[in-house]
Amino acid sequence: MRLISFLHVGLFSLAIAVLVWWLIEAGSFLQVVVVSLSIGWSVNLAFVLGHDRLIQWIGPWLAPAPVVALGLTLGLLLAGTFVTGQPLMFFSQDFSTLALGLFFGITGFLIFSARERLRRTGQLLADAELKQSQQEKLLAETELKLMQAQIEPHFLFNTLSNITQLIRSNPDLAVETLENLTTLLRGSLARTRSSESTLSQEIDFAEAYLAIQATRMQGRLRYQLDLPEELREIPVPPLLIQPLLENAVLHGIATDPEGGEVSFTARRIDDELILGVSDTGVGIGETGAANGTGLRNVRDRLRLRYGPEAALELTPASPRGVNALISIPLAKS
Repeated sequence: MRLISFLHVGLFSLAIAVLVWWLIEAGSFLQVVVVSLSIGWSVNLAFVLGHDRLIQWIGPWLAPAPVVALGLTLGLLLAGTFVTGQPLMFFSQDFSTLALGLFFGITGFLIFSARERLRRTGQLLADAELKQSQQEKLLAETELKLMQAQIEPHFLFNTLSNITQLIRSNPDLAVETLENLTTLLRGSLARTRSSESTLSQEIDFAEAYLAIQATRMQGRLRYQLDLPEELREIPVPPLLIQPLLENAVLHGIATDPEGGEVSFTARRIDDELILGVSDTGVGIGETGAANGTGLRNVRDRLRLRYGPEAALELTPASPRGVNALISIPLAKS
């Protein structure tokens, strides 16, 4: 950054040299360039070395004066040495150069100090945005870990109670439900150790959850899962689909005495992965669950992982129910 500033000051000094030589037409152009560069780079050096400290000592309004004075003095000493071999030449004989140097030194200082303030302000804003983004990511990851680590106690106790009852009435179904619960527990544990999953793993987890809920709801819940073979190994963030299924079951189907159906579909359209969860339940207007914690977490993680190109949209289904649609950008083929 300082090298770029050094080059900009050099170009600014060359422009001043051309302007002065064209207006005054005095002396060699090379000598005018040497004087201008000496003053410009010396003021820049004084700014780099002393400006921040002077601001702390005497404040931002008084700091420019000693910076320009020091840089101008050093520049004229160097210019006198290079041009005539007399360091004090511009302090004892050529006062016009001293006056021009003072004018353009102050002008250049004001221009580049303003530019430096803008740069620092922009850097502070960028750092603040980065910090905010990191905090949002950490919050989303923390919420995800909590969601991954827990299976709702109410759900767990009810499932164990159902298994106990089924052992007497339907042992085969009891064993099947216990296997599904084991799949859920194993999946929850595995997800706390990884930030990556696949569609296949997500659907295995989802199928176990839906099977348990279908058993608990005694036929009021029907479900379909459609995952094409070629999409099974596509990587996705863990626990991406589960909140949509829970939303559909708990807020859509469970509250409807007649029950209904939940379906999942996955499709690749060009360079986009489309994941859909639909239900035939009571609908968004009835549940008010369109902006729950689980859905908000999904949206946050999509944004942090894929940026604005990924999205989650909820729309009413026809004739009733909810359609939840996740769109994820994929690497171009």
